Amino acid sequence: MLNYLKKNCHINLLFLITIIINGCAYHNIEELKSTPNISNQFSQALSESYLEFAIYEMNEMHDEIDAAYFAKKGLKARKGEKVLPEPIDNWDIEHSYKVEINQKRQELIKVLNTKKANAFPILSARTQLGYDCWLEQLEEAWQTVHIKRCYDMMNSGLITLANHNINHNKDIIENVKKDKYVEKLKIYKEEIKKIKEIKKVENINKKLKFEIYFEHNIYILNQDIKSSIKKIYTNYMENHKLFIEVIGHTDRSGTDKYNILLSKLRANEVKKYLLSLGILEDNINTFYFGEKKPKIITKDGVREKINRRVEIFIDNSTNQLSEL
Repeated sequence: MLNYLKKNCHINLLFLITIIINGCAYHNIEELKSTPNISNQFSQALSESYLEFAIYEMNEMHDEIDAAYFAKKGLKARKGEKVLPEPIDNWDIEHSYKVEINQKRQELIKVLNTKKANAFPILSARTQLGYDCWLEQLEEAWQTVHIKRCYDMMNSGLITLANHNINHNKDIIENVKKDKYVEKLKIYKEEIKKIKEIKKVENINKKLKFEIYFEHNIYILNQDIKSSIKKIYTNYMENHKLFIEVIGHTDRSGTDKYNILLSKLRANEVKKYLLSLGILEDNINTFYFGEKKPKIITKDGVREKINRRVEIFIDNSTNQLSEL
């Protein structure tokens, strides 16, 4: 947004305006979160996309200026206003990109006015976010991986929406997988159905407890995690008649819905590895909390490694099923 600020603010006031916007970012994000949903599916999806991007820019990139700006765009969409893809003149981007940017913007606006886009509002919204994200990253001009991700998000959406002979559901899933700001999780639907949300665990103090920690947004077990579980198994689980509870948790860096899914998948991956070691499936109960039971209390949107965990409880006396 540097070019936008220069054009709309006296340069001597730029520093002061930057400070003000830093305070606005949090306010705009919180206002967008509390604004009621809108019935227009595209506008609602667009507002949610801008909200995710604004939170990412504020919490991960510490770019409060762009966070405030995109949260404001999300507010406009949530209120039913028409929100267009970013004009190139708002951004200080190298001249060599301008021809392609203008072409992509025209292509995007044309596609968004089709029946296909109307039928698939979420994909359409993510495609517009990809375009806006692409411009924002081009202005910063140093995170080449992020530039490519945003470009791919936009371009894959454009290709999908312009293709008249596609399997819509399959293509939407494939495009979502490529999106950095959406739930980038490989969903095992049948396995997830077997996992129950836990409300209370009985006799916690009578059980051995271990914790496995995960990196941000990760549920697949790396070699270090597998080694930790293998040590627990070797020292405490070689009696295969033990009853085990596996409970997934997340931090608060994603949405509630996202974190519920992520905690399910973390718990399920630990369960699958225990099964591979020889624990009987009937002896493992798998549950999840999402972000509801943090070890360290944080504000919404904050990453905290201690909260990104799976708890393993071992009971060698009886199978104390959790009260559901």
